[in-house]
Amino acid sequence: MSTNSTNLLRGNLDLKPPAPLVNLAAIKVVLFDLDGTLHDDPRVTGYYATALEETIPRSGGRGLWDEVDAVIQRTHPAALPGCFVEPARGIVIHAPQWTAETATDWQGNPVPLPGDLQGRISHDGPLRYLGDQWQIIGALASRRGAGQVVLREAFTRARRYVNDRATTLIRSEHLDDVLQRLGQGRRLLLATNTPEELAGPLVQRLNLRQPFEVVRFDARKPAGCAELITHANQQWNTQPPEVLVIGDNLWNDLLPPAGQGCRTVHIDPLHTDPTARWSSARYNDFSAFAAALKEIPDGT
Repeated sequence: MSTNSTNLLRGNLDLKPPAPLVNLAAIKVVLFDLDGTLHDDPRVTGYYATALEETIPRSGGRGLWDEVDAVIQRTHPAALPGCFVEPARGIVIHAPQWTAETATDWQGNPVPLPGDLQGRISHDGPLRYLGDQWQIIGALASRRGAGQVVLREAFTRARRYVNDRATTLIRSEHLDDVLQRLGQGRRLLLATNTPEELAGPLVQRLNLRQPFEVVRFDARKPAGCAELITHANQQWNTQPPEVLVIGDNLWNDLLPPAGQGCRTVHIDPLHTDPTARWSSARYNDFSAFAAALKEIPDGT
Protein backbone atom coordinates (compact mmCIF):
# COMPACT_ATOMS: atom_id res chain seq x y z
CA MET A 1 0.00 0.00 0.00
CA SER A 2 1.29 3.43 -0.81
CA THR A 3 2.08 5.89 1.98
CA ASN A 4 -0.66 8.18 0.73
CA SER A 5 -3.38 5.53 0.99
CA THR A 6 -2.07 4.35 4.37
CA ASN A 7 -2.27 7.86 5.81
CA LEU A 8 -5.75 8.32 4.40
CA LEU A 9 -7.00 5.12 6.00
CA ARG A 10 -5.61 6.26 9.33
CA GLY A 11 -7.29 9.62 8.99
CA ASN A 12 -4.11 11.67 8.79
CA LEU A 13 -4.92 13.59 5.61
CA ASP A 14 -6.77 16.88 5.51
CA LEU A 15 -9.86 15.79 3.59
CA LYS A 16 -11.19 18.48 1.31
CA PRO A 17 -14.00 18.38 -1.25
CA PRO A 18 -12.66 17.32 -4.67
CA ALA A 19 -12.74 19.59 -7.70
CA PRO A 20 -16.18 19.88 -9.33
CA LEU A 21 -17.04 17.87 -12.42
CA VAL A 22 -17.76 20.62 -14.93
CA ASN A 23 -16.68 18.71 -18.04
CA LEU A 24 -15.23 15.37 -19.07
CA ALA A 25 -12.37 16.65 -21.19
CA ALA A 26 -9.64 15.93 -18.66
CA ILE A 27 -10.93 12.51 -17.56
CA LYS A 28 -8.84 9.58 -18.82
CA VAL A 29 -9.78 6.80 -16.37
CA VAL A 30 -13.18 6.04 -14.82
CA LEU A 31 -13.45 3.66 -11.86
CA PHE A 32 -16.92 2.30 -11.04
CA ASP A 33 -18.27 0.57 -7.97
CA LEU A 34 -20.62 -2.36 -8.65
CA ASP A 35 -23.25 -2.86 -5.93
CA GLY A 36 -25.47 0.16 -5.37
CA THR A 37 -23.94 1.92 -8.38
CA LEU A 38 -24.03 -0.09 -11.60
CA HIS A 39 -26.39 -2.62 -10.04
CA ASP A 40 -29.01 -1.72 -7.46
CA ASP A 41 -31.61 -4.37 -6.63
CA PRO A 42 -33.42 -3.96 -3.28
CA ARG A 43 -34.44 -7.61 -3.38
CA VAL A 44 -30.83 -8.67 -2.82
CA THR A 45 -30.26 -6.62 0.32
CA GLY A 46 -33.73 -7.65 1.47
CA TYR A 47 -32.70 -11.28 1.02
CA TYR A 48 -29.56 -10.60 3.05
CA ALA A 49 -31.59 -9.13 5.92
CA THR A 50 -34.10 -11.97 5.83
CA ALA A 51 -31.34 -14.57 5.90
CA LEU A 52 -29.88 -12.88 8.98
CA GLU A 53 -33.26 -12.70 10.68
CA GLU A 54 -33.46 -16.47 10.27
CA THR A 55 -29.94 -17.33 11.42
CA ILE A 56 -28.88 -14.91 14.18
CA PRO A 57 -28.62 -17.05 17.34
CA ARG A 58 -31.35 -17.14 20.00
CA SER A 59 -33.90 -15.46 17.71
CA GLY A 60 -31.90 -12.23 17.90
CA GLY A 61 -32.66 -11.50 14.27
CA ARG A 62 -36.37 -11.03 14.84
CA GLY A 63 -37.36 -7.56 13.64
CA LEU A 64 -34.01 -6.83 11.99
CA TRP A 65 -35.53 -5.67 8.71
CA ASP A 66 -37.91 -3.32 10.54
CA GLU A 67 -34.96 -1.74 12.34
CA VAL A 68 -33.01 -1.43 9.10
CA ASP A 69 -35.99 0.28 7.50
CA ALA A 70 -36.20 2.66 10.45
CA VAL A 71 -32.57 3.69 9.88
CA ILE A 72 -33.16 4.20 6.16
CA GLN A 73 -36.36 6.20 6.78
CA ARG A 74 -34.61 8.18 9.56
CA THR A 75 -37.11 7.15 12.24
CA HIS A 76 -34.60 5.17 14.29
CA PRO A 77 -34.00 6.83 17.69
CA ALA A 78 -30.22 7.02 17.18
CA ALA A 79 -28.76 5.54 14.00
CA LEU A 80 -29.21 7.12 10.58
CA PRO A 81 -27.50 6.86 7.19
CA GLY A 82 -24.08 8.47 7.20
CA CYS A 83 -23.33 8.05 10.90
CA PHE A 84 -20.91 5.63 12.56
CA VAL A 85 -21.74 2.91 15.07
CA GLU A 86 -19.85 0.65 17.41
CA PRO A 87 -22.25 -2.31 17.44
CA ALA A 88 -20.73 -4.24 20.34
CA ARG A 89 -21.31 -1.37 22.77
CA GLY A 90 -24.40 0.05 21.09
CA ILE A 91 -22.82 3.46 20.58
CA VAL A 92 -23.73 5.82 17.75
CA ILE A 93 -21.19 8.46 16.66
CA HIS A 94 -21.91 11.56 14.60
CA ALA A 95 -18.88 12.90 12.76
CA PRO A 96 -19.86 15.34 9.98
CA GLN A 97 -16.23 16.47 9.67
CA TRP A 98 -14.94 12.87 9.95
CA THR A 99 -13.95 13.57 13.57
CA ALA A 100 -16.15 12.14 16.34
CA GLU A 101 -18.20 15.01 17.76
CA THR A 102 -21.12 13.52 19.70
CA ALA A 103 -22.21 10.11 20.90
CA THR A 104 -25.51 8.53 21.92
CA ASP A 105 -26.63 5.13 23.08
CA TRP A 106 -28.87 2.97 20.88
CA GLN A 107 -31.96 4.75 22.20
CA GLY A 108 -30.62 8.19 21.30
CA ASN A 109 -29.61 9.31 24.79
CA PRO A 110 -26.40 11.42 24.85
CA VAL A 111 -23.40 9.62 26.33
CA PRO A 112 -19.75 10.68 26.78
CA LEU A 113 -17.44 9.90 23.89
CA PRO A 114 -15.39 6.82 24.85
CA GLY A 115 -11.68 7.57 24.86
CA ASP A 116 -10.85 5.03 22.15
CA LEU A 117 -13.44 6.54 19.79
CA GLN A 118 -12.36 10.15 20.08
CA GLY A 119 -10.58 12.11 17.35
CA ARG A 120 -10.37 11.66 13.59
CA ILE A 121 -12.13 8.52 12.45
CA SER A 122 -10.05 6.10 10.40
CA HIS A 123 -11.05 3.43 7.92
CA ASP A 124 -9.23 0.74 9.86
CA GLY A 125 -10.70 1.67 13.25
CA PRO A 126 -13.48 0.05 15.32
CA LEU A 127 -16.39 2.15 14.02
CA ARG A 128 -18.76 0.95 11.28
CA TYR A 129 -20.06 3.47 8.76
CA LEU A 130 -23.72 3.27 7.73
CA GLY A 131 -23.14 4.29 4.13
CA ASP A 132 -25.27 1.80 2.20
CA GLN A 133 -27.88 -0.86 2.84
CA TRP A 134 -25.32 -3.67 3.05
CA GLN A 135 -23.46 -1.83 5.80
CA ILE A 136 -26.62 -0.88 7.67
CA ILE A 137 -27.87 -4.46 7.67
CA GLY A 138 -24.49 -5.86 8.68
CA ALA A 139 -23.95 -3.37 11.50
CA LEU A 140 -27.44 -3.82 12.94
CA ALA A 141 -27.12 -7.59 12.67
CA SER A 142 -23.80 -7.41 14.53
CA ARG A 143 -25.56 -5.41 17.24
CA ARG A 144 -28.01 -8.31 17.53
CA GLY A 145 -25.28 -10.91 17.95
CA ALA A 146 -24.39 -11.96 14.40
CA GLY A 147 -20.74 -13.00 14.22
CA GLN A 148 -18.54 -13.00 11.15
CA VAL A 149 -19.51 -16.55 10.18
CA VAL A 150 -23.24 -15.77 10.30
CA LEU A 151 -22.74 -12.54 8.35
CA ARG A 152 -20.63 -14.24 5.69
CA GLU A 153 -23.10 -17.11 5.23
CA ALA A 154 -26.04 -14.73 4.85
CA PHE A 155 -24.08 -12.59 2.41
CA THR A 156 -23.22 -15.67 0.35
CA ARG A 157 -26.87 -16.71 0.23
CA ALA A 158 -27.88 -13.24 -1.00
CA ARG A 159 -25.22 -13.24 -3.72
CA ARG A 160 -26.24 -16.70 -4.91
CA TYR A 161 -29.83 -15.51 -5.05
CA VAL A 162 -29.03 -12.69 -7.50
CA ASN A 163 -26.70 -14.95 -9.49
CA ASP A 164 -29.41 -17.58 -9.94
CA ARG A 165 -30.78 -17.54 -13.49
CA ALA A 166 -34.21 -18.14 -11.98
CA THR A 167 -34.01 -14.68 -10.39
CA THR A 168 -35.15 -12.02 -12.83
CA LEU A 169 -32.28 -9.63 -13.42
CA ILE A 170 -32.86 -5.95 -12.70
CA ARG A 171 -30.60 -4.01 -15.07
CA SER A 172 -30.74 -0.24 -15.34
CA GLU A 173 -32.02 0.93 -18.72
CA HIS A 174 -29.38 3.68 -18.55
CA LEU A 175 -26.41 1.39 -17.94
CA ASP A 176 -25.26 1.01 -21.56
CA ASP A 177 -25.70 4.73 -22.28
CA VAL A 178 -23.54 5.71 -19.31
CA LEU A 179 -20.79 3.22 -20.15
CA GLN A 180 -20.78 4.22 -23.81
CA ARG A 181 -20.56 7.94 -22.99
CA LEU A 182 -17.80 7.58 -20.41
CA GLY A 183 -15.96 4.91 -22.37
CA GLN A 184 -15.27 7.15 -25.36
CA GLY A 185 -11.49 7.53 -25.32
CA ARG A 186 -11.23 6.52 -21.67
CA ARG A 187 -10.25 3.43 -19.76
CA LEU A 188 -13.03 1.91 -17.63
CA LEU A 189 -12.29 0.05 -14.40
CA LEU A 190 -14.67 -1.86 -12.12
CA ALA A 191 -13.98 -2.72 -8.48
CA THR A 192 -16.03 -4.69 -5.97
CA ASN A 193 -15.16 -6.07 -2.56
CA THR A 194 -17.09 -9.26 -3.32
CA PRO A 195 -14.98 -12.30 -4.33
CA GLU A 196 -15.10 -13.35 -7.98
CA GLU A 197 -16.92 -16.58 -7.12
CA LEU A 198 -19.90 -14.53 -5.92
CA ALA A 199 -19.69 -11.34 -8.02
CA GLY A 200 -18.40 -12.78 -11.30
CA PRO A 201 -21.74 -14.33 -12.33
CA LEU A 202 -23.53 -11.00 -11.77
CA VAL A 203 -20.94 -9.16 -13.87
CA GLN A 204 -21.57 -11.70 -16.61
CA ARG A 205 -25.35 -11.36 -16.33
CA LEU A 206 -25.03 -7.58 -16.61
CA ASN A 207 -22.76 -7.93 -19.68
CA LEU A 208 -20.09 -5.82 -18.01
CA ARG A 209 -16.95 -7.75 -18.92
CA GLN A 210 -16.41 -6.22 -22.36
CA PRO A 211 -16.54 -2.48 -21.55
CA PHE A 212 -14.05 -2.72 -18.68
CA GLU A 213 -10.31 -2.92 -19.14
CA VAL A 214 -9.88 -4.01 -15.51
CA VAL A 215 -12.41 -5.86 -13.33
CA ARG A 216 -11.10 -6.19 -9.77
CA PHE A 217 -12.91 -8.62 -7.49
CA ASP A 218 -12.20 -8.84 -3.76
CA ALA A 219 -10.85 -5.30 -4.13
CA ARG A 220 -10.52 -4.64 -0.38
CA LYS A 221 -11.91 -1.14 -0.62
CA PRO A 222 -11.17 1.42 0.66
CA ALA A 223 -7.47 0.47 0.71
CA GLY A 224 -7.73 -1.50 -2.52
CA CYS A 225 -9.43 1.41 -4.27
CA ALA A 226 -6.49 3.70 -3.49
CA GLU A 227 -4.07 1.03 -4.66
CA LEU A 228 -5.98 0.49 -7.91
CA ILE A 229 -5.89 4.20 -8.68
CA THR A 230 -2.16 4.35 -7.96
CA HIS A 231 -1.65 1.39 -10.29
CA ALA A 232 -3.70 3.08 -13.03
CA ASN A 233 -1.72 6.29 -12.66
CA GLN A 234 1.55 4.41 -13.00
CA GLN A 235 0.47 2.15 -15.86
CA TRP A 236 -1.21 4.78 -18.01
CA ASN A 237 0.72 7.86 -16.92
CA THR A 238 -2.34 9.68 -15.61
CA GLN A 239 -2.62 12.24 -12.85
CA PRO A 240 -5.23 11.98 -10.05
CA PRO A 241 -7.44 14.81 -11.42
CA GLU A 242 -7.73 12.76 -14.63
CA VAL A 243 -9.37 9.89 -12.71
CA LEU A 244 -13.11 9.88 -12.03
CA VAL A 245 -14.50 7.52 -9.38
CA ILE A 246 -18.22 6.72 -9.27
CA GLY A 247 -19.78 4.99 -6.28
CA ASP A 248 -22.60 4.97 -3.77
CA ASN A 249 -20.59 4.68 -0.57
CA LEU A 250 -18.96 7.96 0.39
CA TRP A 251 -16.68 6.49 3.05
CA ASN A 252 -15.50 3.37 1.20
CA ASP A 253 -15.67 4.36 -2.47
CA LEU A 254 -15.09 8.09 -2.71
CA LEU A 255 -13.15 9.66 0.15
CA PRO A 256 -9.95 7.64 -0.41
CA PRO A 257 -9.66 8.62 -4.10
CA ALA A 258 -10.74 12.18 -3.27
CA GLY A 259 -7.86 12.28 -0.81
CA GLN A 260 -5.56 11.31 -3.68
CA GLY A 261 -6.87 14.19 -5.79
CA CYS A 262 -9.37 12.34 -7.98
CA ARG A 263 -12.77 13.62 -8.98
CA THR A 264 -15.76 11.70 -7.63
CA VAL A 265 -19.46 11.18 -8.37
CA HIS A 266 -21.67 10.14 -5.47
CA ILE A 267 -24.77 8.06 -6.22
CA ASP A 268 -26.54 8.85 -2.95
CA PRO A 269 -30.03 7.33 -2.53
CA LEU A 270 -29.70 7.39 1.28
CA HIS A 271 -28.90 11.14 1.31
CA THR A 272 -25.74 10.72 3.36
CA ASP A 273 -24.28 13.90 1.80
CA PRO A 274 -27.26 15.89 0.47
CA THR A 275 -25.25 19.08 -0.11
CA ALA A 276 -22.55 17.23 -2.10
CA ARG A 277 -19.95 18.65 0.25
CA TRP A 278 -17.59 15.69 -0.12
CA SER A 279 -17.91 14.88 -3.82
CA SER A 280 -17.44 16.51 -7.21
CA ALA A 281 -21.09 15.82 -8.04
CA ARG A 282 -23.95 14.06 -6.28
CA TYR A 283 -27.13 12.41 -7.59
CA ASN A 284 -30.03 10.72 -5.83
CA ASP A 285 -29.82 7.65 -8.04
CA PHE A 286 -28.22 6.21 -11.16
CA SER A 287 -31.03 7.45 -13.40
CA ALA A 288 -30.46 11.03 -12.26
CA PHE A 289 -26.75 10.65 -12.93
CA ALA A 290 -27.42 9.25 -16.41
CA ALA A 291 -29.66 12.20 -17.24
CA ALA A 292 -27.15 14.75 -15.94
CA LEU A 293 -24.28 13.06 -17.78
CA LYS A 294 -25.89 13.92 -21.10
CA GLU A 295 -25.56 17.60 -20.23
CA ILE A 296 -21.94 17.55 -19.03
CA PRO A 297 -19.72 18.77 -21.87
CA ASP A 298 -16.94 16.56 -23.15
CA GLY A 299 -14.62 19.41 -24.06
CA THR A 300 -13.18 22.60 -22.69
